[in-house]
Amino acid sequence: LGALGVARRALPGRPRAAAARNGPSTLLVIGDRERNPELAALDALPASSWRVAGVVSGEGVLALGEEALGRVDAVLVCVGTGKDDLQPAWPHLKRSVSWVHSSFAGLEHFLFAELAAAEGVTFTNAKGCFSASLAEFALFGAKYFMLDYDRARMNKVQKAWAPYFVDELRTMTMGIVGYGSIGAACARLAKAYQMRVVGLRRSGEGAEGVERMYTPDQLCDMMRESDVIVNCLPHTAMTTGFVDRAAIAAMKPSAVFVNVGRGKTVDEGALVEALREKRIRGAALDVAHTEPLPADSPLWGLDNLVLTPHCADKTRVMARESLELFVNNARRFANGQQLLNQVDPKAGY
Repeated sequence: LGALGVARRALPGRPRAAAARNGPSTLLVIGDRERNPELAALDALPASSWRVAGVVSGEGVLALGEEALGRVDAVLVCVGTGKDDLQPAWPHLKRSVSWVHSSFAGLEHFLFAELAAAEGVTFTNAKGCFSASLAEFALFGAKYFMLDYDRARMNKVQKAWAPYFVDELRTMTMGIVGYGSIGAACARLAKAYQMRVVGLRRSGEGAEGVERMYTPDQLCDMMRESDVIVNCLPHTAMTTGFVDRAAIAAMKPSAVFVNVGRGKTVDEGALVEALREKRIRGAALDVAHTEPLPADSPLWGLDNLVLTPHCADKTRVMARESLELFVNNARRFANGQQLLNQVDPKAGY
């Protein structure tokens, strides 16, 4: 089950190319060693099992040549690359590729129809590596507004020692939209702050530490009940605009909205209106509907918004763990074992 508890089709047990082979498997890395220093972890790949065809992006992928691309068994897609790097080479790659790994959680940046529908290809991702840092951001965003930190910062600028009342998180309810691995990490930190936690996923199946699990048709009920709403949804056809105008209108005037999922899962226009009109306390966004955020976006001018450029999970620890996970899976691939963190490209996560 994914973040919304969506039932998925059966995933392939083992990549087709992981059967007995003559010589090492071939890996193509879509990335850049300077931009992705975590690729140093690939040095741990045993030479007897793997050879790297190239660490390339853009035109450098096709420059490897049709013959070399046609011998690739696995593709590692790094942060900062995407569909434009991979799609032109797919007519050659599809002859031999049986495993595609994303070094981040989402697949939407590099998936295209033919790749998503490819038979015999196993997809894996870095699910779990990002959860801790995103949960930290969620609690930071909540506490920022509970402390009315903008007021404290202005007092400092004005050299004004002016005490005021603040709010405690331990008296509040966190509502988590899309209860997957990121949502579970948010719940664990919320419980450490003695918050009450409710969640939402399609199945409605409960989870440890979650007082109540809502289903998608009960989104407004959960929004109405929560003091801090954390959106963790990935972007898929089903989740586009899921947190809609009605859901945002259901929020308490004192509530805070945090988005560590994807910008396109939220009605950004409705959120901007709610913030501008002070119908909610504030929001903390690490993502936006359009990235990079255009200079004319109304988000820039909102004084009750914390905004970071999709970097709350861009930590050195995360990058290292993500590549260590890949190296572990590469060993399993070479040994013909089932890969960890398999995902369904048709579901999008």
